[in-house]
Amino acid sequence: MNRNTLILFLIVFGDMMGFSVIFPLFPETIRHYIQLGNDPIFIGIYRLAESLAEDKDNVFLIVLFGGILGSIYSILQFIFSPVWGKLSDKIGRKPILLFTSLGNLMGYVIWLFSASFTGFVLSRIITGAMGGNISVASASMADSTSIKDRAKGMGMIGAGIGLGFVFGPFLGGLLSSSELPQIFPSLSQISFTIFSTSACISLLIALFTLILVIVFYKETLPKLNGKLTDSDQASEVNEKSIHPIFDMFSTRFRTLFSISFIYLLFIFSFSGFEFCLNFFLNTEFEFTPKQIGLTFLYIGSILIFIQGGVVRRLSGKVAEVKIAIAGTVFLIIGYLGLDIFTLNAALLFVFLGFLAVGSALLHPSLSSIASLRSSANHQGRSLGIFRAFGSLARAFAPISFAFIYFQKGPYLVFAVCIGFSLLFGMLLLVIREHKRETL
Repeated sequence: MNRNTLILFLIVFGDMMGFSVIFPLFPETIRHYIQLGNDPIFIGIYRLAESLAEDKDNVFLIVLFGGILGSIYSILQFIFSPVWGKLSDKIGRKPILLFTSLGNLMGYVIWLFSASFTGFVLSRIITGAMGGNISVASASMADSTSIKDRAKGMGMIGAGIGLGFVFGPFLGGLLSSSELPQIFPSLSQISFTIFSTSACISLLIALFTLILVIVFYKETLPKLNGKLTDSDQASEVNEKSIHPIFDMFSTRFRTLFSISFIYLLFIFSFSGFEFCLNFFLNTEFEFTPKQIGLTFLYIGSILIFIQGGVVRRLSGKVAEVKIAIAGTVFLIIGYLGLDIFTLNAALLFVFLGFLAVGSALLHPSLSSIASLRSSANHQGRSLGIFRAFGSLARAFAPISFAFIYFQKGPYLVFAVCIGFSLLFGMLLLVIREHKRETL
């Protein structure tokens, strides 16, 4: 592992950890602002959620409210991921990472001092827009790895994301019982947000990430390092579109559209499953919040092990499309097991293990395919578009699957996930066959 690979891993890890600190705090944060109920933006979002929920006092209302807030964040990532990626192709990876890391820091500062709901939403808007920098980190990893090791590099990005999602919620929940004025009484006159200690941790993590970019990260863009080949220069896109997302409708980016669409189907179904899993574990197995947290720790640990270990060993030895197909098979087995078996705790964790392995194989392999099908000077734009499709899926999955879960139950959720997995699995087979014919 070279130095920049480690730095990129740490940058992604820090970004995802700071971002996910709020996850276990969301329900209580929403309840807090519901009790205040005097903010015009809050009233607008609350009425939208209330119009979709039959009973304003039920859990579904809280879920919808949180889903709408999550959708705002993900839609902003959908908009900005291709923009940051395209800009990084032109002016370099480091300037964009610097700007977005600084933006994340400012967003968390606003969260820390957001006594009002408007301030809280503003912080989510800023961090949502800046959160598109994962595409820039992915492009930088592509710059730093050979074609043979591309899946290995993307596996490191995936491991950083997975590790961040494990430790972020853990820290958020751990620190949720204390507030900054309790720890430092001299701060009692300052108006902080609820769960101020957790917000402060996100701020400190963002500061650490910014320092990493400033001090240790080195530019990887080939054209700035004089490594761009003549063929790469000849492949420049001259089209001027309103937004980078529209570039993919050109013939040049047709394969990218196929991979991005597969990624959208995968993320939409898996994100919806993850969202409903909390309620499934609580109602069907009577898991406590602590037990649910440990279950996600189990899933996250498998993701990290597979992406940081197994995928790195498979890289260069097994084609990325084959790894993705294997991941799809693991997903289908996991969903089928949850759907058709009468589960005890042991079987539950076996099938959750299958799902974790499937997800861990699909994430880096699809990212690697998207990268390998793009020229060196289009990595930022291509991976930005690719990541944008994942953000679009995350924007609508929670609300969509909430309706399925609360109206039809968890087993229809699993059946829908099986259907999506079969669909993108068949599309992967088509891509594999197309690649074989081309060769």
